[in-house]
Amino acid sequence: MTRRMRRATPILLALLVGVLVGGWFVERVSARKDIYSYLDLFTDTLDKVERGYVEDVDSKELMYGAIRGMLGSLDPYSMFLDEDQFRDFQVTTEGEFGGLGIQITVRDGVLTVVSPVEGTPAYDLGIQSGDRIVGIEGESTRGITVDEAIKKLRGEPGTKVSITIRREGVEELLEYTVTRDIIKIDSVPYSMLLDGDVGYIRVARFARTSADELSAGLDELEDGGMKSLILDLRSNPGGLLTQAVDVSDIFLDTGELIVSTRGRMQGQNQSFHARTPARFDSDFPIVVLVNGGSASASEILAGAIQDWDRGIVVGTTSFGKGSVQTLMRLRPLTKECAMKLTTAKWYMASGRAIEKPERWTGIADGGEGEEGEEAEESRPEYRTAAGRIVYGGGGVTPDIEIQPRLRSDLVVDLERRGEFFEFAIEYAAVHEVPEGGISVSDAMWSEFVEFLGRDEFEFDAAELDEHREDVELAVRRDMTRRLRSREDAYVVALEGDTQVTEATELAAAATNLTDLFEPAETYSQPSEESPGRGGNGALGGGGSSEPPPVIPASPRRVP
Repeated sequence: MTRRMRRATPILLALLVGVLVGGWFVERVSARKDIYSYLDLFTDTLDKVERGYVEDVDSKELMYGAIRGMLGSLDPYSMFLDEDQFRDFQVTTEGEFGGLGIQITVRDGVLTVVSPVEGTPAYDLGIQSGDRIVGIEGESTRGITVDEAIKKLRGEPGTKVSITIRREGVEELLEYTVTRDIIKIDSVPYSMLLDGDVGYIRVARFARTSADELSAGLDELEDGGMKSLILDLRSNPGGLLTQAVDVSDIFLDTGELIVSTRGRMQGQNQSFHARTPARFDSDFPIVVLVNGGSASASEILAGAIQDWDRGIVVGTTSFGKGSVQTLMRLRPLTKECAMKLTTAKWYMASGRAIEKPERWTGIADGGEGEEGEEAEESRPEYRTAAGRIVYGGGGVTPDIEIQPRLRSDLVVDLERRGEFFEFAIEYAAVHEVPEGGISVSDAMWSEFVEFLGRDEFEFDAAELDEHREDVELAVRRDMTRRLRSREDAYVVALEGDTQVTEATELAAAATNLTDLFEPAETYSQPSEESPGRGGNGALGGGGSSEPPPVIPASPRRVP
């Protein structure tokens, strides 16, 4: 290179950088102008709607609707939260609110107590399952929705609310003045021993206290002699990513990768590792139950246990929500409004993504994506720490598939109409039921059949008799909820749960984790033709001290 060329090189580089930066600047300005042109289109549309629409319009609702439409066009999970929705979201993630402590629904147009929550003001005052709330603060509840009732019943702890109740078998209306208190929604509502030494824990969602609740449940089960564990994550819609990480930490060893997130915003590329030793030794049998309703945070937990071979996953393929939503507060003008914006996708230790691509492509092109066997065959394969094959591209695939027991159309119809619940209320009002487990005698069965006739429910007597076992189970469950507790009713319901039954058999027969892997070999055994694409992804990545974003969850209807 000549001296003249060496002198020219820095100048050329500077010019090249200037052109590149200048081009980027022009591109950014151009993009900004493009946005402004569309904003002009929006304001023009808004102006014409406000001036020309056939009826008066609410400007606030117009803007809220526009924001909802904008976020809804991105993906299924980005959304606008108005004042009420934001309050509900906070209740869901915090797990506490001021209220009475009753689960409510609307039955035949009447606001009805499903069950009181033990240890709450409503429970202590003797409010019962099946009570009809006909008045709140002296106003009739006729035609009220559950959401409207919750707004009236919830409030600051220490404040009072009066309710009027009609109870089956009691002539007079009952007046209650209830002092609101902090109501805690359990994210781990049930823990018990099945078949003697098989521990069972139900994780309903991931809220602020989930890891603590799970640890407390495990303490009780271990004190009771637990030798294996069923972790039920079915229909768990997710919750806080922090809690998904903390709960996974209970089952993984220090340093093992739980999940990583990747996005465009600063701080979205993170890796989360276990910070403490695993609670159980590597040979302790764990069975994780999932289904199509298990999503986001529950998939992180199930996928982490599966990827690190800490247990097996059984049930049906999970939902496939592998994206992260960050909660963003909006401008003060909107008061307590916020939005959840999808800012990253998450990846398991094996390297697999659990997000179902069709949930995104369907937004853009109206399609449903790949379905059925073709989609299953096209899913990429990855390896667990022990070399077992797991699948990406669409939910957590179980190591052993266990289909749920299908109930007859008759039983589903009876459930939908609330016949079991209504019968339990009526029967309990006029009969003394002995202490202990509730059974359906021939006399009770006859009364139930008569009740259906009086309730004008059309049925075939032969079909009812054919499905008597399932019908009796539902009667016992709702009678137990009415006369005992929701916990006892849940135990009754598990009797007819074939997924739990089969999972219990697997766990009871396993003296170590190897015993669980053997029946799962046909689902996960590696093959030379399918070497997997994930490699040993669990060994990569570093930790982060930044606060993680939030994954959405669904609120429960408990005022």
